[in-house]
Amino acid sequence: MTKAQAAIVGAGRTRFGELWNQSAERLVVEAGLDAIKSVDKGIGRKDINAFYIGSLLLEKTTNISTLDAYLSRELSVHAPIAILKSGSSALYNGVNAIKSGLDVVCVGGIEKMTDAFVSIPEFLTSTIDQYEADAGFTYPGLFAAMTNKYMLDFNAKREAFAKVPCKNHYHGMNNEFAQFRNKMLPERVLSSPLVADPIRTFECAPISDGAAAVIITKPEIAKKFTDTPIYIVSSSQATDHISLYSRHSMTKFESTELAMERALKESSIGLDKIQIAEVHDSTPIEEVLFLEDAGFVKKGLGWKIVDESIKSFEGSKHIPYVLEDGRELVINCGGGLKADGHPIGATGVRQVYEAFKQLRNEAGKRQVSLDKQIESAVLHDTESSGAVSTIHILRRFE
Repeated sequence: MTKAQAAIVGAGRTRFGELWNQSAERLVVEAGLDAIKSVDKGIGRKDINAFYIGSLLLEKTTNISTLDAYLSRELSVHAPIAILKSGSSALYNGVNAIKSGLDVVCVGGIEKMTDAFVSIPEFLTSTIDQYEADAGFTYPGLFAAMTNKYMLDFNAKREAFAKVPCKNHYHGMNNEFAQFRNKMLPERVLSSPLVADPIRTFECAPISDGAAAVIITKPEIAKKFTDTPIYIVSSSQATDHISLYSRHSMTKFESTELAMERALKESSIGLDKIQIAEVHDSTPIEEVLFLEDAGFVKKGLGWKIVDESIKSFEGSKHIPYVLEDGRELVINCGGGLKADGHPIGATGVRQVYEAFKQLRNEAGKRQVSLDKQIESAVLHDTESSGAVSTIHILRRFE
């Protein structure tokens, strides 16, 4: 049996969207208290040994540079609070803290982006290569370059990429927390305003506010808090060059490939056991590349899997990707970044929340229905246009 590294015993989140009337500190407290209250057998704030919080832009968008001290006041706690760049990095560090001996850790993520709506593109240039930024690149521009190279190399249809946000919007329609709950059709995506050729507005994740939090513990004490913990059997992170021009390939995230290889080895779980995935889809190319870089499909076939799967399963509750061996993989069960929203620091933790609910059959109207009980999930988050990738594998043990 795979040895778990940590166990998730509770999870909470806020709605994502343009939350003008809520402060950043109140959002993260709402998510944190929701996570604490969700622990079946109860847990107190003073039981938590440490907090790891993801937030990339909060200091720039709200002028708050001491979120740790705010949270100490709002939660009435005195445990150490570490602030990291992303929710997935926060989880990675939280798992390491559990492996190092802590009993209980709270992992959270927060972003309040709409307070500085027009400045977000400028703020984000600090997280890409400065030569590329000086040349005029933004995130959509970098992903557009990747998309163009991919279409050239693999003769991919432009329309296939437009189906990724359509699928994720379809999944988001049953998600009460999602920023967007409307159906999206490929023709509407392709007629939306151009952002960076060939990427269009309705293919880009929105600017969002929101927070999410999870409570993790040592596996051996998890059932002290709940009868149905979800186990983290792998936590892996890898890095690559920040500049697109210096990477080995423009059509692959080597950081994802390396992190996934390590995660699978660490967990002793094969790809054939994974039924759902939460994937970073701020633009369509990222979801297509994940299918290939993670090893679910051969290089250059990701776009075909997207194109054929969505066409075949129109009208079902969820739209699974049908892999080459006939297996089904459901990606972004609640809408992903595109429909659920993308408050950057919260995204990685929101992915954990979604998988936690799905694995416990607690996702309500957005619960994925497959032939078998969902046993395993993979979480994929990236930073800096793919320069950093974090993979977590979650498993439900009977």
